[in-house]
Amino acid sequence: MSNIAVIFPNEGSQYVGMGKEFYDRTVNVRNYYDIVEKLLDIKIASISFLGPKEEQQPTPIAHLITLLGDVAFYDPFVQNRRKANVMMGIGIGEIAALVVAECIPFPVACQYVYKRAKLIDDFAKKHGGINVLFTGLTLDKLEPLLNPPTGQIVITQYLAPDTFMLWGPQASLNGLMDRYKTIRTIKATVVSPRGPLFTTQAVELESQFDALLTECLGEQRIFPPKIITHRMSDGEQINSPTDVRNVLVRQYSTPVDWTRSVKMMIDRGFRTWVEVGPKTIYGDFIRKIDKNNRVCSVENMKSLSIAVQVTSS
Repeated sequence: MSNIAVIFPNEGSQYVGMGKEFYDRTVNVRNYYDIVEKLLDIKIASISFLGPKEEQQPTPIAHLITLLGDVAFYDPFVQNRRKANVMMGIGIGEIAALVVAECIPFPVACQYVYKRAKLIDDFAKKHGGINVLFTGLTLDKLEPLLNPPTGQIVITQYLAPDTFMLWGPQASLNGLMDRYKTIRTIKATVVSPRGPLFTTQAVELESQFDALLTECLGEQRIFPPKIITHRMSDGEQINSPTDVRNVLVRQYSTPVDWTRSVKMMIDRGFRTWVEVGPKTIYGDFIRKIDKNNRVCSVENMKSLSIAVQVTSS
């Protein structure tokens, strides 16, 4: 059986109906939804499976649905006698990886993610700007364009050799997008506003996150990962409870270097990737980094069957 790298996506890729097959057919998956509904008094199954889509957009719900899907959909994969040899995730996905690795309990993570979202919304309102997924230019060509007179543009996520998440003043990013709007090979997509997350400006959130994490943990402890897990700021391995807490508190204070992290895993011999969540958004970035990889997803029974087959060899 292949060495399997499991990846957990961030919010933004959820959709109405995601995970309904697993919920209907798998008791363990249904239990995760029940935990959330009892813990937070939110009808999360109805919002997830019936929508409408607008009810999934508020940050607290979007983050909660993402965490829930990331963690719950891993269970059917395990029930098919598969498991991760190494795990990675971005944003909410990074927290999901820590839950699966048994560093923190799922109910603690749910409370932390749900309550933290209010702090993130306030942060985004304070700093303004827009967030843009930009594809089609390599770093050497993009960097000279990041300091227009209208204000600096910051790279917040290095996702592939030609794909980056950007944050900056609306005028600056509109100018960048206008410059390339007629070039078919370059694409820019404005995403949900989250402010300058994954930048040094987010250091101001750390004390609030730390206090909230302490509140959510109560008397419960943080444990080292039982499955090898890597953080996304630099790709290094998370080893201790201190490392885990630092990720939870500081994950938004530095850029995501998905490209570096993936290359490190490839250098260690990982060529089979399973994205637990909708489609293969981050898996597609892996293919851009190195096309000689097998990538699949786990989001419904059909994709689960394919993932089991792909990881069998």
